[in-house]
Amino acid sequence: MYRRFCTKAAACAMSLMMAGGVSVITSENSNIKNVSASSTYYRYVTASSLNVRSGASTRYSRVGSYKKGTKVTCYGTSGSWTKVKYSGKTRYVSSQYLSTKKPGSSTSSSTSTSAYSRYVTASSLNIRSKASTSSSRVGSYKKGTKVSCYGKSGSWTKVKHSGKTRYVSSQYLSTKKPGSSASSSSTSSSSSKGQQIANYAQQFVGNPYRYGGTSLTKGADCSGFTQSVYKHFGYSIPRTSSSQRSAGKKVSWSQRKAGDLICYSGHVAIYIGNNKIVHASNAKDGIKITSPANYRTVLSVRRIAN
Repeated sequence: MYRRFCTKAAACAMSLMMAGGVSVITSENSNIKNVSASSTYYRYVTASSLNVRSGASTRYSRVGSYKKGTKVTCYGTSGSWTKVKYSGKTRYVSSQYLSTKKPGSSTSSSTSTSAYSRYVTASSLNIRSKASTSSSRVGSYKKGTKVSCYGKSGSWTKVKHSGKTRYVSSQYLSTKKPGSSASSSSTSSSSSKGQQIANYAQQFVGNPYRYGGTSLTKGADCSGFTQSVYKHFGYSIPRTSSSQRSAGKKVSWSQRKAGDLICYSGHVAIYIGNNKIVHASNAKDGIKITSPANYRTVLSVRRIAN
C-alpha cells in the first residue's frame, strides 16, 4: 500500500515538473543540460555521408553516420560542431554540413542533359569516392583536363570515373582552360612550381592531425605534412620542424612566394599566397588554412622549390 502511494506521488510530481517547464535530465543524458523540447531544432544533412563523432573534433572516434537529406534533431553547438542524439547518447557532427533546407534530389543532376564541362587548374586533382577529404582517393586528373560535371554536393563537384559517380573539389575547376607555362622564364617557372605545391597542399585541408604521422589523408603532424607534400614533387627535406629550418634556401619575409616553407618555433607551414598558409595545425583543427601567415613569430622562410 505504501509503495503504491509513493509510486503515484512520484508520477504526480513528474507531471507537475513537466507542466511547469522544468527539464528532467536522466543520468544517461546528463551531458545534455537544460534542453527542453522547445529548445531543440532541426537541420538537414547536406553531405553524402556525415560522420557522427563521440566528441567535438575530428580526433574523436567515428560512431556512425547520417545519409544526405536526413532530418536531424539538434541540441545546440560546441564551436563548429553541433550536438545531436545518436543511439541515446550525446554525439557531434560538423555544423558546416547541416542546413535549414532539405537538399534537393540528385536524380536529375546525373542525367546527360544536365552535364557541363570544367577544366582542372590544380597540378593533380584527387578524385574521391565521396564528397569528403576523409573518403578514399580513387584516381586523379592532371592540370588542364576537361571534365564532365553533373552538379554539386556542397563544395564538391560530381563527376563520372570508371562508370561511377565520384567527387572532386570544386575550387580546382574552372570554365577556362589554364594556359601553358612552356614559354615561361626560369623565374616564373620556379614560381609556377611553388604554386603547384601550394595548390596540392590545399587539397588535404580538413584531414586529421596526428602526432608523428606523415600521411596526408590519414593524419600528419606539421613537419610530417610539409615533408610529404614536398616529397610528392621530388623534394627531400628533414623530418622535424627544427631541422626543416635549414632546408632549401633562406629568403626574406618580403620575398616569400607560394610554395615556400614558413618556419616558426616548434612549427612549420607552407605559404600559399595572399599572406596565408596551409598547415597541420593541431589535433582539434587538423590540416587547415590560416591567415595571416605571420600569426605567430616567423623564424625563417625557406625556398624548397628551386
